Amino acid sequence: MKRLVYLYLTYLGLSALPANAQQAWFRLDTTTAVQQNGRSLLNPWAGGLNAGQFSTMDLNEDGVNDLVVFDRTTNRVSTFLGNATSKTYRHAPGYEARFPAMENWMLLVDYDKDGRKDLFTHTPQGIRVYRQVRNGDTWAWKLHKPLLNSYGFSGPLNLLVVATDIPALVDVDDDGDMDIVAFEILGNFAEMHQNMSMERYGVPDSLEFVRNGLCWGNFVKEHCNDFSLGVDCGAVENLGSKPNGRIAHAGNAILLQDLNGDGRKDMLMGHVTCDNIARLTNTGTNRVANFTSFDANFPAKDPIKFTIFPAVYAEDVDFDGKKDLIAAPNVYANEGNLMDFQSSAWYYQNVGTVQNPSYELRQKNFLQDQMIDLGEYAAPSFFDVDGDGDQDMVVGTGGTRGQTGFRGSLRLFRNVGTIQEPRFEWVVEEYLGFSTALQLTQVRPQWADFDGDGVVDLGFSGISFKGLEYRYLPNKAARGQAVQLAMQNAVTLPLPAGVQASDVAHFYDTDRDGDLDLIVGKAQGNIQYYVNTGTAKAPAYELQTDALAGVQGNFSGRFVGLSVADINLDGQPDLLTGDQSGTLKIFHTGAWGQWSRRDSLLVQQHSGVYAPKLGAYLQTTVADYTGDGKPDIAVGTYGGGVRLLTNILPVTITAVEPGLNASFVAYPNPAEGYVYVRSTQPGQLDVFSATGATLKSGVALAADTEQIVPVSQWAPGLYLFRIRYADRQEVRKVLVK
Repeated sequence: MKRLVYLYLTYLGLSALPANAQQAWFRLDTTTAVQQNGRSLLNPWAGGLNAGQFSTMDLNEDGVNDLVVFDRTTNRVSTFLGNATSKTYRHAPGYEARFPAMENWMLLVDYDKDGRKDLFTHTPQGIRVYRQVRNGDTWAWKLHKPLLNSYGFSGPLNLLVVATDIPALVDVDDDGDMDIVAFEILGNFAEMHQNMSMERYGVPDSLEFVRNGLCWGNFVKEHCNDFSLGVDCGAVENLGSKPNGRIAHAGNAILLQDLNGDGRKDMLMGHVTCDNIARLTNTGTNRVANFTSFDANFPAKDPIKFTIFPAVYAEDVDFDGKKDLIAAPNVYANEGNLMDFQSSAWYYQNVGTVQNPSYELRQKNFLQDQMIDLGEYAAPSFFDVDGDGDQDMVVGTGGTRGQTGFRGSLRLFRNVGTIQEPRFEWVVEEYLGFSTALQLTQVRPQWADFDGDGVVDLGFSGISFKGLEYRYLPNKAARGQAVQLAMQNAVTLPLPAGVQASDVAHFYDTDRDGDLDLIVGKAQGNIQYYVNTGTAKAPAYELQTDALAGVQGNFSGRFVGLSVADINLDGQPDLLTGDQSGTLKIFHTGAWGQWSRRDSLLVQQHSGVYAPKLGAYLQTTVADYTGDGKPDIAVGTYGGGVRLLTNILPVTITAVEPGLNASFVAYPNPAEGYVYVRSTQPGQLDVFSATGATLKSGVALAADTEQIVPVSQWAPGLYLFRIRYADRQEVRKVLVK
């Protein structure tokens, strides 16, 4: 007979963990290896990018500029440490938690010339400013100006930047302080808000602005590339304390830079209705610009072309002291599904000089080529697809455009490492030829036993012209073998009326009756719970509540992504959610739907525990991808990537050999799918959860005969297998994964 091991949990106060706000549940994983075409990705778990806004600052104070990227589509900050020697950037998510909650746009500029970048971002009334300040041995952001004002014809008013726009924050007139150029609210002409700090105080640390002229640059525009030049804006060289003009289709992103070496700042501009970046040449002065010509394709070789509304950012990203250009779409979403979000960061290297730059296209997937980036709406799932004993990863995608249109797909990441040390190989071919067979977008996979035959199947949701649809592929393989799935065998599951296209459906046997119940994360922020009153093969869903765990519709919690697992290892299923706030939450401690605790402070940091902001439209899943018996978390992002969180709860799992004279064994341990019980004597088998719930009672066991116990529908956790003999009882502990 096989020598088996039993797993015991040393709780170390685990039952009290949720009440301890200082106890971290997870750490962000940046080291698990991923290979693509034989190449190791430097930042596989950075989460993808869609519409990045690029700035530099020294994050770790080593004298080398690092990268900070704000994504307009997700309102998420990503931080990367620069290595000037290797000319690379490594994802460093620990710095992301320091940034304030933001939306629409973010730029880093050292406005007070103290050597530290400061943060400018959107507020509904205009611009909000944070100063970078010392915080012990490190740095932090301190709110400096809740709202910037500018003195106009009618007196001081808020310096408005429309939410869709990207302003220019630069010393326009070369007097030592930072000015602001932005388009007025209708988006037809530019305004220069001149910083009067140097004029009034002789230092650049004051943000006091006066509008110079009716407009700036002597041009007006309304639509794509329809520049009207030669307009008299009335700007002046010597501006006093009062402006010389009155305070007056949004969607402009501008960058001011001398592009021809004449000392005058030219303009690069993207417009909401354009696919190009236009260059306007300045023949006036910097303070009183006069744009007298423009060309619609910049640069002349390999011009910037996005489906709609490109923006450009000037930063030195190759560590040579010269500012390069990064171009990206300035959009909130993939309108019309025409954008390629896998290649949405175009890097143009400056091969000229600081004074007279010349830009050459180097790549269209800057940073993206070093991470898992599947476009948008990534949705990870884990299962031993190839039957080699470790967890592989299958990721659903929002969609990419091909010969058959814009379609979602499944992507396989095969684990070619070990159970405890995973190493994923990004398989080139699309898994199962998914997009060829089905016209769906926003595909979300889930592994579960949908037909009740004891074998885990592959389920998936997707959006069609009909709305949200759900299917599963029956797995024809034997347990423990490589899965056998065929798209032509897909079975459609009926979803309840009222389930919307933007909802998230997740299946789990909450009442442990052998069939899958349904939990729905709603676009409005509430969570619905349905009990399956039918059977596994003929389900019928009956609504139990519109507000599971008391979660009702709310604005910040919209678009709930969710999954179910025993995350705190107490034998009861918990609920994991991610929503529009970018925050993960775990509902736990108590029976299903009656949880007494909700935690969002989950991730370990040097200074304690924090709630990571992972962006909007999250898709969560739980799996023990590290093989230590503890549930980890994977989060799919709208940026098309995956974030991993490794479980670090202080639970020690030790292996102990059973006694050689043991009367019965229960294996494998940990178990996944089935537990096999064999006894040397006849007896009665009972199975209990860790909380004492009876799952099986009085199952007759014959001597030396194997009894199969399906466990695929059980919540992960610890279970007690007891055999009652005529003269005694014996108990074995089994951990179900």
